[in-house]
Amino acid sequence: MFNDKSIDVMAALIDLAADGKDGITAYMQFILASVAADGELSEKEFELLKPFFDKMAGKEVTYEEAVEIFKKMGLDKPDALKNVVDVMVDIIGLVSEDTKADIVMLCLLVCAIDGEVSQKEKDWIRQLIEPLTIEVDVMDYIFDFLDRAKAFILATTDGDQPRMRVLGLKIRLDGDIYFGVGTFKDVYKQLQANPKCEILASVGMEFLRWDGKAVFTKDERLLPIVENMMPQLVAMYKQMGWEMGFFKLEGGSAEVVNVSNEKKKLF
Repeated sequence: MFNDKSIDVMAALIDLAADGKDGITAYMQFILASVAADGELSEKEFELLKPFFDKMAGKEVTYEEAVEIFKKMGLDKPDALKNVVDVMVDIIGLVSEDTKADIVMLCLLVCAIDGEVSQKEKDWIRQLIEPLTIEVDVMDYIFDFLDRAKAFILATTDGDQPRMRVLGLKIRLDGDIYFGVGTFKDVYKQLQANPKCEILASVGMEFLRWDGKAVFTKDERLLPIVENMMPQLVAMYKQMGWEMGFFKLEGGSAEVVNVSNEKKKLF
């Protein structure tokens, strides 16, 4: 079970990371932090994780040598793992529900390999489980997804003809997500004629689909935010006498779908 779930979790973390190595590092942090939860490396834990220690040492290591590696890494001092815990919780918030469950199971398997789970190990597992029970604001989730995607597609209609273009600008304000387009562009005219539109973004093997009605606003706080983010763009708009129109999506629905067509409905 440990090996099977390790393969699944590593694949998910590698997809999540910009660099595959970062995904493997994240996996290692989960596993080693679980071992270090009580500040000790038992012989059973060593037997389970021997391939990791062999890889780190570049040779076959004994239990005694692994304990020395464990101590040199500071893993015998649980208080030193607070920063690692913060990183783990952040990662837990980004992966799918199935991967979250697999990560928690992996950590539990590591902690239970010696036949018991200590109170300190229980506390470590609890730190991973508790974020799963906290309701995350949907707009925060969507904004984070778009942020990781970097660029995304906005689909509109031009009469009976679908139109798509790549956007990257997004603003989080007062609980909403706003997008900006030039009022001189076709996309603005299309949204004025038919405000129904859809956004598509991808991160790894997952896709966000969000449709709704584009509602434009004259909120004067938005342009200064964009100017702070993209000063050259705003300077060009001012020089050319162009205006930027800002809109948010209302109504509609949003979901995250993976390549296996498994869907997570957001609203």
